[in-house]
Amino acid sequence: MNNRIVEVYTGAYASGKSEVAINRALMLSKEQPITIVDMDTVEPAYTLRPLIKELQDLGLNVIAQEDYFGLGEAGSAIKPEQQSCLLIQDKNTVIDVGYGVGGLDILEVINDIDKEPNLQINLVLNTSKFETSSVEAILEYTNWYSAEKEGWKRITGIISNAHFGDESTMEDVLAGYEIIKEAAKAMNLPVVAIGIDEKLSPPDEIDGVPVWKLKRYMPKHLW
Repeated sequence: MNNRIVEVYTGAYASGKSEVAINRALMLSKEQPITIVDMDTVEPAYTLRPLIKELQDLGLNVIAQEDYFGLGEAGSAIKPEQQSCLLIQDKNTVIDVGYGVGGLDILEVINDIDKEPNLQINLVLNTSKFETSSVEAILEYTNWYSAEKEGWKRITGIISNAHFGDESTMEDVLAGYEIIKEAAKAMNLPVVAIGIDEKLSPPDEIDGVPVWKLKRYMPKHLW
């Protein structure tokens, strides 16, 4: 499948990467079957597990660990046969990984992902977080995040997801986007989309960049 979708979503803690990944998978599932994979081994109790049934009912194929619970659980551990079949079976796949420099390393368990021509790794940025609150902070964070990564693990796009949770306003979103847009330009990376809570009744695009109208699912997570 030469035009299949293989998208990875990563970002700083509380950037909203899981919410973006869920909404993106649901958006894509309107046109083709989509598998969403939870591979967050950094924050293992903050997983898609409580949402598995709901997401399946919404039409997604969900791969997430659901057998164990307790301190130190590997919340995103998936079975070897699931790892090997992710790309071999030509699935359209959205992958949610953990944050920090180690977050992307979990991708190595997926067979042949380093050879995947359609691999897109999107960094979700939220300017309400200290480590990504300014252009300078974003550049520093991204350099640290991508340091010494192999070529196939490099960030390919940016998702602007500026928000303050339930306190968000369109002014917050737009102010954050301006910061993120400038940082993306400095990094020579495209802003792939702007994530905005659907409750704010956002437009379909801003500056020609698609707006992803996000429904919030993660407040239902385990903690």
